[in-house]
Amino acid sequence: MIPTETIRAVLWEWGLSLKSIRPDCDLQGSPERSLFRAACEDVEGRLFVVEQIAPDRRERKQLISTILNDLHTGGFREIVSYLTTPAGRSLALCNGAWWQVSPFIAGTPLDRPQYLHDAAKGKALAHFLVDLSRHAKQLPRLQEMPFFSLRDYILKLEQDISRHASDVAPRFALIFDFLRRSFMEAYDTLPAAFCHGDFHPLNVIWQRDAVAAVIDWEFCGLKPEIYDAANLIGCIGMEHPSGLTGDLAAAFIQRMRESSAISARSWRLFPEFALALRCAWLAEWLRGRDAEMIDLEETYMHLLIDNLDGLRETWGIKGTAK
Repeated sequence: MIPTETIRAVLWEWGLSLKSIRPDCDLQGSPERSLFRAACEDVEGRLFVVEQIAPDRRERKQLISTILNDLHTGGFREIVSYLTTPAGRSLALCNGAWWQVSPFIAGTPLDRPQYLHDAAKGKALAHFLVDLSRHAKQLPRLQEMPFFSLRDYILKLEQDISRHASDVAPRFALIFDFLRRSFMEAYDTLPAAFCHGDFHPLNVIWQRDAVAAVIDWEFCGLKPEIYDAANLIGCIGMEHPSGLTGDLAAAFIQRMRESSAISARSWRLFPEFALALRCAWLAEWLRGRDAEMIDLEETYMHLLIDNLDGLRETWGIKGTAK
C-alpha cells in the first residue's frame, strides 16, 4: 500500500492538493497495467486516478500519453488523456517512482452476461471504432509507428509451445495447422490502421448504453484494420458462445459494415482473424500456467473452427479468405 503522503506528493507534481483517497470509486480496466493505482479527490472536489508506472514501461507510457492527447485534442471526446504537469510532462518522478494522473470517469456496471444481447451497446462500440478510424488518420507520424504482425506472433508462439510446453503442443497442432492453411498467407494482404489493440466491452467505461471512455491502451499501435473488431467478437464469444450470434454482435457488425472503416478484403478474413487473435489469449494463459483457461481456450478455438462457415453466413460475410 502506498502511503497517503506519497499520493499527496504525487498530486502536488500536477499542482493538485489531495483531499482524500477514494476506495469507494470503482476503477475499471486491468489493475495489471500499473504497479499501483488509486482514485483520489482533490480539495476542489475533482476525482482523479493516480497510477504508478514500472520504470521499464516509461517510454511506452509516454508514447501512449502523446497519442491519447493528440486524439483528445483532435475532438475525440471518448478518449481520456493524461494530465500534464506545469512543465508539460505526462509522467513525473516522485519519491523514486514514476507516476501518471488522469481524470476519473464514473461509469455504470456492465450487466454480465446479459450485455451480450444488448444491440444498443453493439452500435455504440461500432460508433467508437468508426470514430477512431477517422480521428487516427490525423495522428502525426502515423505511418512511422511499428507494425505488429499477428502472423509472426503466432508462428513464434507455436515454436515456443513446442519447445517449452511439449505436453500442450499436440492439443493445439490442428489449430495452428488450420491457421497456416486459411490465415497466414492472406494476412499479409490486409490494410493497416491505428488500433486500440485490446478492444472489448470490459475496457469500456459505460454510462448505460453509451461509451463514456475507452481505457487500457497499452497494446495500441499500427495493426491490420480488422484487429479491434475481431478481438471484440472473439472476446464476447469467449464470455459465452451465444455472444457470437447475439444482438450485440449482430448490431456491431452491421454498423461496422455500413461504414467505410474496414475494407471488403479485411472482412473476408474476419472469422479467421477472430480465431487467430485467440492465440494472444492462449499465450497469456500459458504464461500464467492457468490449466483451466488453457482447456477452455482449446475448446473455444475448436468451436470457432467448426462453426466458421455458419458464423460467416450469420454475419453476412460473403466469400472466403482465399
